[in-house]
Formats: sequence, structure tokens, C-alpha cells
Amino acid sequence: MSKRMPVAVVLAAFGLTLSHEIPAADLSLEFKLVVMPVEVKTFDIANIEGQSVALMKMSGVAYFKDGRVAAKNFIFQTDYNKGSGPFFGYSTYQFEDGSNITARFAGTLRAGQPIHGEYAVLSGTGVYAGVKGSGTFDGVPHKLSGANLLNGKFSLIT
Repeated sequence: MSKRMPVAVVLAAFGLTLSHEIPAADLSLEFKLVVMPVEVKTFDIANIEGQSVALMKMSGVAYFKDGRVAAKNFIFQTDYNKGSGPFFGYSTYQFEDGSNITARFAGTLRAGQPIHGEYAVLSGTGVYAGVKGSGTFDGVPHKLSGANLLNGKFSLIT
């Protein structure tokens, strides 16, 4: 499995943001995400042509439509056969005030198609304590080497 394919999957995952003061409400947030691999471990599966499992640690920056920025760190796993298959992982977004949001993401990559995945918001700290929600993300085609670009949207309940 090439290291390039798993990186595209990561675009996964996943940017979130909330305002610094969160009133109890439903929030819809749009973001752009840029991520790069920090560590990639790929294992080919014996006796199954094209089958591999990878574990990746990635890092990036989420840019929100309202102008806020969050650091994003995540770990995810792939289970691909010839570049297609399921992936899942966990993302943590750290905001400038030190608050964090953690979300699980999952999807299925199809070789030659842009990545698509879904988020489930699991927890938050600081001003984001108690947040829940869901979301989606989609890969953006580009010609950058080593970086991945994504567009996403979250529906959050605070």
C-alpha cells in the first residue's frame, strides 16, 4: 500500500469549532482542513494480494468559516484492499483558549474517488464541555505533495 493513499484518508478527519462562549444551541460549523502525516506504519497481509492495514498519526490545522483556527491531531487506521476499504480514527481539536473537542470519524475509501467520512463528536473540555454532534468531511482534489485538503461541516449541540 502506498503511503500516499492513507494520507488521503486522513483528510479525514475532521475539523470542528465552536464560539468561545457557547450558549445552549444547535450550531452548524463549516471548515477547511489541511493535514499531513507524522508517522505511518503499514503492514501487508500475507497471502492476500493488495491487502494492507495501516496505522497513522497525523497533524494539521482546521480553518473555520468564522475565522477561528484549531490545531488538529488524530490517529486513524485503514484496512485496504488495492486502495479501497474502511477507515476510522479519533481527532482532537485544540483551540487557542486551551479548550478541546474529541471526535470519532469513519468512512470507506474507494480507489480513484475523493474521500468521504462522517464524524461523531464524543467529548469536549473547557468551554466545550458537554458538546455532542455529528458531521461530514470530503477530500478536495489538489496537487500538493504530502499534504491533504478537506472540506467539512459539523452540526453540534451545546
